[in-house]
Amino acid sequence: MKRNITVLVIVSLIAGTYWSLIYPIYQPFALSLGISMTLLGFLEAIRGRMGLLSTLSQLFGGFLADKYGRKIMMIISSFTTIIGLTLHLSAAYFNSIPIFIAGSIIIASSFLGSPAWSTLTMESTSKDKRGLALSLTMFMNIAPGVIFSPIGGWISQIYNYSVIFTISVIMETICFVTMLLFLSETIERKQIETKLKDLLINLMPKKKELRKLYFVMTIDTFAWGLGSTLLYGALVKYYNFTNFELGVLSSIFSASWALTQIPAGKIADKYGAKKTLIISELLGAITLTLWLIAKDFTTFAISHVIFGTSPALWIPAINMYTAEKAPEGKTASTIGGLSAFRGLISFPAPYIGGLLFDLTGYHLPIALNFTGTLAALIAMIFLL
Repeated sequence: MKRNITVLVIVSLIAGTYWSLIYPIYQPFALSLGISMTLLGFLEAIRGRMGLLSTLSQLFGGFLADKYGRKIMMIISSFTTIIGLTLHLSAAYFNSIPIFIAGSIIIASSFLGSPAWSTLTMESTSKDKRGLALSLTMFMNIAPGVIFSPIGGWISQIYNYSVIFTISVIMETICFVTMLLFLSETIERKQIETKLKDLLINLMPKKKELRKLYFVMTIDTFAWGLGSTLLYGALVKYYNFTNFELGVLSSIFSASWALTQIPAGKIADKYGAKKTLIISELLGAITLTLWLIAKDFTTFAISHVIFGTSPALWIPAINMYTAEKAPEGKTASTIGGLSAFRGLISFPAPYIGGLLFDLTGYHLPIALNFTGTLAALIAMIFLL
């Protein structure tokens, strides 16, 4: 199984490189097609990482990963990503909103491989090294952003968006072939006893610990959906930031995340998932405070140093906590069920946030994001 970690590290590095090019320019690209902040918010509600389609994809993906295996779901996810990126390339070439929307929907469906990715990573190492293994692959995914995020902004300004999506299609194809040829399955088909009715159980779990977790994570996801999901679009619209400046912010965020990811995994392994989640949420609240008072690029840059440490702690901790509370043999399904539940409840948040950005300006959605984050923090302390 050691080879699996090597393969995942390589794939994470390749995928992280091209997503670093895309991330800072994605919302400006959408706005350049003539999309409003309200429509952008609606799209984020559907196709964002915690959007409706993205999270439902994880529900089905987790179920299928427990039933048919981790590797096959990761392969399907990669192929779906290639199709979605190709549609984005076409949207850039033809300046087409409908093609862009179709590509966004396809990319959202590619999240069906996320539970399989997390589960295979944890199953490819010993239990006491899970946090470190998750952090290592995440580090390789984030680290390229330090260099390539500003490059993505620069390319989009000097050339055009189609160059970025062409590079992305090629690199994801390399990821697809690498996983197809070298990744090993971590479970045997004869060990799998997943039934279709488990989909509903994963969405509404019986265990009290999981129900509390679902409730707390829903508050968190709804809060962050109101403001942070549309931050870069808002910075372009209300502060006139350039794509290169967004790339620099993304680079700072990636550098902070990358530098703290490995230590964060060790912290999660040593002190436990709950304490790590609480620290992550507290750092998020500090970030939002800076966003509320920020009036220049420098303050946003400082906030991104703190912002990067939050997911570094959050991702290994939430996967570890979910795996600890999941029924035996249902880790991938439970990870997918958690994502789907919070997505179903909170998916309107980005649309509401986009509407508020259009109607009231910058500060109200960020203030609501901050308030909800404090509520989630309190819930974590007393309920988890």
